[in-house]
Amino acid sequence: FILRIFALFYRQKHNNQDVTSDRIVQSIQATLYAKINEYARNIDSSENSVIEIKFDKDDMIPVVEHHSTNKQSDILLNVFFKKTGWDEINVFRHFFVRYLEYYLTKKNKNFFTDKLSINKAVTDLSYIVQELLQNANAYGIGNYDYELIVRHQGNHIVVSVSNFSEKENAVMLSKIIEDIKKSEDLQDLILKYMLSQDKHLGIISSVFNYKVDDINYTYKDEVVTVSFSIKIY
Repeated sequence: FILRIFALFYRQKHNNQDVTSDRIVQSIQATLYAKINEYARNIDSSENSVIEIKFDKDDMIPVVEHHSTNKQSDILLNVFFKKTGWDEINVFRHFFVRYLEYYLTKKNKNFFTDKLSINKAVTDLSYIVQELLQNANAYGIGNYDYELIVRHQGNHIVVSVSNFSEKENAVMLSKIIEDIKKSEDLQDLILKYMLSQDKHLGIISSVFNYKVDDINYTYKDEVVTVSFSIKIY
């Protein structure tokens, strides 16, 4: 993830993709990989370990730190984003897939019938995360941070995204979620929104296509939080 994000940031900042630029990127990536690998080997990890990755505003090389705590938590990921583009969200989605596949295979393998069922759960979750990030990116205010929290609670993964939002967008989102909660046939609801001028199909399609057991919404102090609870086994 760090290597991919670095390459993306470098090319955006230098606005070129020639052979020389590619070689520079690959050279720095190789150095980064060696340093991260060395750092990771010295980590005494546990279930309560936290790895923090920070990208400073004017620095394309991230700061990686490892923390340990005695406090139990159900949080798997807690990430802050600035308003970003499709490429960055897609890079994060690929990271999320690999991260969650590793976690479920390592810690929860016995709850799944086979590797394919793990892959299916992870792929579904990745598209839900992608949709919620795109939603926050599209309807957030300015360049304020928006926050993703992924929790593991029992046989569910709970995905929450919070972002600053203007009241008009918050009201529109609340109406969509209320329509979902009241709907007896999501196919009819999808058709209704397809025929409307403002389509906003992403959240409805996510609930329709994946095992979303519950969807919640809050709006407080100009911050919208949307949470999906997804049954994984």
